[in-house]
Amino acid sequence: MRHTIFGLIALVLLAGCATPPPPAPGSAASKVVAMGDLKNIDIGPMRVARENGFMTVNVSLRNTSSYNKTLYYRFAWLGSDGFPVAEPETWKSLTLYGSQSSFLPAIAPVPKASDFRLEVKTP
Repeated sequence: MRHTIFGLIALVLLAGCATPPPPAPGSAASKVVAMGDLKNIDIGPMRVARENGFMTVNVSLRNTSSYNKTLYYRFAWLGSDGFPVAEPETWKSLTLYGSQSSFLPAIAPVPKASDFRLEVKTP
């Protein structure tokens, strides 16, 4: 009886430590690389289009707290093989005021960009 209870407790603890599944390929979540904790910042839907042969992206952001949050971000532009097709962008900052929603617009610097990755971090 004692071993059964110990076994059940161990099983419950191990089940709680399971890592969540990775995001589905091609989903908005798979395009974001969070470098640290993004507490109270929701990254919402992304709109992707081609304008004059260049990839354009518009990412929805929302601050879910009542405090101002600073976010640092940059886009990495990738080719069809998944490798970068342009020099790395510099980090840009964005202040999201309490409960504010905003958009991050971006345009690929080269026409051969067919995919992207959004890298974000907070101080």
